[in-house]
Amino acid sequence: MAAPAADPSRVPSRKAKPEPGVVRLVDATGASPTSWEGAVADAVRSVRKEVRSPLGVEIFRQWADLQDGRIATYRVSVRIAYRQALKPPAARRSA
Repeated sequence: MAAPAADPSRVPSRKAKPEPGVVRLVDATGASPTSWEGAVADAVRSVRKEVRSPLGVEIFRQWADLQDGRIATYRVSVRIAYRQALKPPAARRSA
């Protein structure tokens, strides 16, 4: 089976260049009574004051509280990546 031919009228999209900066990581924990996904969302919500636009989330630990042999609370520890803009260098004064 041959691969479909590329459409010559279609122009590939260009991603905007990110602002100069560094990628930082912040650790957070979250909990949910319903799911792992809910626990991750809770962790991201908990750092919203520090992190405006998260780039990604790394889940590095998951555990659960049990009650009567069933999961009562899902818990996660995550690292949230975000970009911190660089400040322009201060002008140097000559003596």
